[in-house]
Amino acid sequence: MRRRLFTFLAIYLMILPGCARGNAPLEIKEKSLELNIGYFSQKHFEDRYASLMALEYPNLQYSIVPTGDIEKGKTTLSDWFEEHQVDLIYLPAQQFQEAANLGLLQNLDLYVERDSFPVEALVPSVADLTRQYGNGELYGLAPTFYGSALVYNRQIFDQYGVAYPEDRMTWKEIVSLASQFPKGLTLPYRSAADWLIDIGRTEDLQAYNEQTDSITLNSPSWTSILESVQEPLKQGNIAFNDINKNSFIAEKYAMAVVGYDDFKVLEQQGSEIKWKLVTMPVNPLTPETDHHVSLAGVWAIPSHSPQTDAAWELIRFFVSDRVAEWEYRSVYGFSALASHTSLGQPDSSIEAFYKQQPLIKNSGVPEQVYLLLDETVEQILSGGKTVRQALADMPKSLSQAK
Repeated sequence: MRRRLFTFLAIYLMILPGCARGNAPLEIKEKSLELNIGYFSQKHFEDRYASLMALEYPNLQYSIVPTGDIEKGKTTLSDWFEEHQVDLIYLPAQQFQEAANLGLLQNLDLYVERDSFPVEALVPSVADLTRQYGNGELYGLAPTFYGSALVYNRQIFDQYGVAYPEDRMTWKEIVSLASQFPKGLTLPYRSAADWLIDIGRTEDLQAYNEQTDSITLNSPSWTSILESVQEPLKQGNIAFNDINKNSFIAEKYAMAVVGYDDFKVLEQQGSEIKWKLVTMPVNPLTPETDHHVSLAGVWAIPSHSPQTDAAWELIRFFVSDRVAEWEYRSVYGFSALASHTSLGQPDSSIEAFYKQQPLIKNSGVPEQVYLLLDETVEQILSGGKTVRQALADMPKSLSQAK
């Protein structure tokens, strides 16, 4: 136990220098306070923050109020906030948006202005997305985020004499590019339906209309998308593989779509590959936007918090350099601090994960639609039906499909 504590202290002291920006004031460092903190569970909070809290705030007493009932749908946000008195709370993005819209959270712009908090130090798309959830107001701060990007192997492109991918290409351009290789693109989606519906989100196409209970795939736009991917899927130019199976790292594929976890594997195992990142494919009508940036969670102050200044100070700590360095490449995603998205990486192409303007796209698609679309793709690839026939034969509504 002593050895483990000594090791922790040694590492902590190593990252202490150079952490001037974001250092918390002495308000709760020198006072004996007790805070109630809303978090997923006691264990999740302890695993993430307990060691740093003990060193940074030795006089602070805190109690974790689990928010699991919100996650499980056992209670509404309004009821939970009414029944639990917490000073600050960590919420997933959609719940954060709902809480802000219900007036359950304090606007943090006043604190930002009062304390000259460096919002400009945050990744711009993360700060923008946080404000979008609050209808333009800042109701919280996100310490981390996730994103997606397209990675390509320059050696394979050189071998085949094909021009490299670029930022802000469309899905049709990427599919065409992938078709120039025996194995052009590997995707992390669980099936063709997941990929196609993500393409639809990029192109602002609906797969399902909840209000009318209608499946909206039988349209010229969806027909064009399926016709463009039909041959590459059939020939194996495009496939669905987890990057941990090493399909890209083993240099079997020219390109891959990667998320945060995939990127960590690539950093660790792909050092011998000459790879580079570009942005995810875009809608040609709005090429500067992307819906793949997401917030892992947001720290916020409830409107009824009795200790707002202390809560704000703690939130500043959770979004500080110190915590960002400690959590670097952890399970929680990229740091929301622009200076900590990549430490010691000479290639700035990592910006492909977050350089676009973020979009919120919460439109849900029922599982039944995914299953129907996968069946339709199988019919097309097997040659049983043309794209137009297969889409025309799909049920018009979920009630017809049951």
